[in-house]
Amino acid sequence: MSTPDGPDRPDGLAGPEDPGRTDAEQPAAGRSSAPRRRTHPITPLVTGWKIVVGIVAVVSAQNIAQLADDFTVTRALIGAGVLVAAIIIAILLSGVSWWFTTYAVDDDGVSLHTGMISRSREYAPRARIESVSVERPLLARLLGLAKVRIEVAGGGESYLDIEYVRSVDSEQLRGQILGVADLAPPDAAEQSADATVVPSEQEGGGTDSSRAPTAAGSATPAAGDTDPSQGGTLESILHDGVTDGELIAQIPTERLVRSLLRDLGFLIGTIMSAVGVAVAVSLAIWQDGVSVAVFIALLPTAIAIPKYVFGRIESGWGFVSRITDRGLRMRRGLANTRTDNIATGRIQRFELRRPLLWRAPDWTAVSVTVAGIEDDSENGAQNALPVGTREELRATLGRLAAPLGTGDDLAALEHLLTTPARRIEGLRTPVRAFWIDRRTAVTVLLPGAVIHRSGILTRTLQIVPRERIQQLSFQDDSLGRRLGTLDLDVGIAGYTLHLQNLARDDARALHQVLARDARTLRRYRDRDHWPRPALGRIEPAGTASAPAGSTPSVPAAATSAPATGQDGR
Repeated sequence: MSTPDGPDRPDGLAGPEDPGRTDAEQPAAGRSSAPRRRTHPITPLVTGWKIVVGIVAVVSAQNIAQLADDFTVTRALIGAGVLVAAIIIAILLSGVSWWFTTYAVDDDGVSLHTGMISRSREYAPRARIESVSVERPLLARLLGLAKVRIEVAGGGESYLDIEYVRSVDSEQLRGQILGVADLAPPDAAEQSADATVVPSEQEGGGTDSSRAPTAAGSATPAAGDTDPSQGGTLESILHDGVTDGELIAQIPTERLVRSLLRDLGFLIGTIMSAVGVAVAVSLAIWQDGVSVAVFIALLPTAIAIPKYVFGRIESGWGFVSRITDRGLRMRRGLANTRTDNIATGRIQRFELRRPLLWRAPDWTAVSVTVAGIEDDSENGAQNALPVGTREELRATLGRLAAPLGTGDDLAALEHLLTTPARRIEGLRTPVRAFWIDRRTAVTVLLPGAVIHRSGILTRTLQIVPRERIQQLSFQDDSLGRRLGTLDLDVGIAGYTLHLQNLARDDARALHQVLARDARTLRRYRDRDHWPRPALGRIEPAGTASAPAGSTPSVPAAATSAPATGQDGR
């Protein structure tokens, strides 16, 4: 990954080192006192195939019809020889790149040195290290290797990859890097987050939950689930790498498969894609007849469907999450496995998703937006619970989410998920012509968060803690002025919540309340009183305290009209 010049990039990765200066003359921020180490010697075998696949894909895409029509054994042998030569060249090039790639971990952070002719150095300061994940692609997993990714606070592709090391060494390296990050001052990592309206936020949003006592609704596995640390050989392979800490959630394969069969969005998308491929094949055969070239040309389209289905399966396969002293640690994956960490103090937003047919078994999916991590794929670190029971939902939110300011936060969220949107008291569009939004979308203001409910077949809750709000803006146009509506954008680190077609007075009143939150909550709140996850608090079972300075409680209806000025602060 190329980087611009200069040691002080906004994403925390240092730029190339100056080849004309000695190590002693290099900037202190990028100089590493630890010895440099190389990755595993067979790394070129894992990375070299990507070059070959790229060449073959480009050549095949442009000449697939001609190659199929002019196929002969001689040409096939020549092509195989060229392919072997390309593989050897790719491995040699990867080997040269590997020889000039080193990394080092010291008390100041992690540095990665690359390049043969033009040397460059990427640097992740310890104060900006957000999380460390271990990824095991299929080929690397078969060879016993793993990739270590260091997420750094910043925008864009702000990460540093060390690929590849032995799987056993990857866990040790991950622990070493996290240990270095723990040496940073408590508020140093927070200063790197985007803060448009407010200054840096404190890291006190989480506690050492692994030492907290079990409260009501704590991490209790669902019926039939077992602790992977107690399993046999197969179980240890399925849940490799995550055996420490308190078990929060574990998804059995049966539940994962049933959840996909009950997800109407997934089923409709898969069926429509299959129908589209069938129509495309039929039209191609009708116009050009049956030929190998036609089927080969349509092969990428046909592969897209099983790839999508497999991706959804892999996102929850073998999923297990545990709470550790560094936050929530998750493992998932079938062919390609990965382990991720989510620090409670870095979560900016929660999203709860419940499709129509998930309501009977009471399943919920949870995803989060984490400052400094932009991996929002199905198999990414932000997918905190692919499909969880009510107990797993309570344990996950109890360890990660700050109090919402209600007497029973989970009951309030259940009310918002299960009750028809038209019966929920809150803010909605006043335009009768937008009858779908009037019946499915509603915005609720709680003492601890702004919650937006939406969706028809799949009900979705977007939860933005009021302490995390960084930017507020209006989106207005001539049609909105004619209809008497206004759009409000609520910005947090890494995401913007769009509240559309609100009544103009309601939008302005909500803006006034949230703007006061953005100006004052994180700037003036004492760190000792920062809202903490419910199960991370040492308190009697069955209680859920509201944040300091909030209203005593909000009914399970979970509504608070901003026009009344009830902001809970």
